[in-house]
Order: sequence, then structure tokens, then C-alpha cells
Amino acid sequence: MFGIDTVKNTLKAKTENELPAAAPLLDVYENDTELLLVADVPGIGSDGATVTLDQDRLTVEAKNETRRYLRELIVPPTIDGEQVSASIKAGVLTVHLPKRAQYQPRQIQVKSA
Repeated sequence: MFGIDTVKNTLKAKTENELPAAAPLLDVYENDTELLLVADVPGIGSDGATVTLDQDRLTVEAKNETRRYLRELIVPPTIDGEQVSASIKAGVLTVHLPKRAQYQPRQIQVKSA
């Protein structure tokens, strides 16, 4: 596999006023061009979801008035951080992590000698 490791799944609140966080269920898929993270965050809309990439640390946080999800992951250096995108629909957060061009397979033309 590609080496995404969980850094922290905290179940404690950061402050007294903050809800305890649960780690969302997370599926990770890989193809030739990207990694795809799919997180179940029921009850959360786009206004309650944030995805942050800080060097090699990806943080996914989703919250509303009654629940809070938090997951931090280390992403491999093959990821192009400038091209990361995220969307949410029906409580499913999808994060696209494209691979840098030099790590994507390419076909080499074979010429006649």
C-alpha cells in the first residue's frame, strides 16, 4: 500500500466547550494518479467540514452542534499538495490527493532503430 498512517484519533475535547471528537470511518483508495479518502461524517454539511494539509500532515475535521469528527494522517511525499481537493455530499466527505506527475506511470514510445 502507499503508507498513510494515522497520527492521532483523539476522543478528548480540546476545551471544556468543545465536543469530544470521534475518528470518522475512513476508506482509502489508490490508483495510478491519486489517493482518494472517503470519510463518513453523518449530519455534517460543507459549512462544518475542514480539510487542512500542512506539509505531510492532513487533518480532516467535521462538526456541527451535536457531533465532532477528527482524523489526522501522514500523507506520502508523492502527493501534490497544491492540487488536493475535497467535497461533501450526504454526510460523505471525499478528499482527492493527486500524485505528483513524476510519480504517475507514463508510457514510453518505442521507436524503430
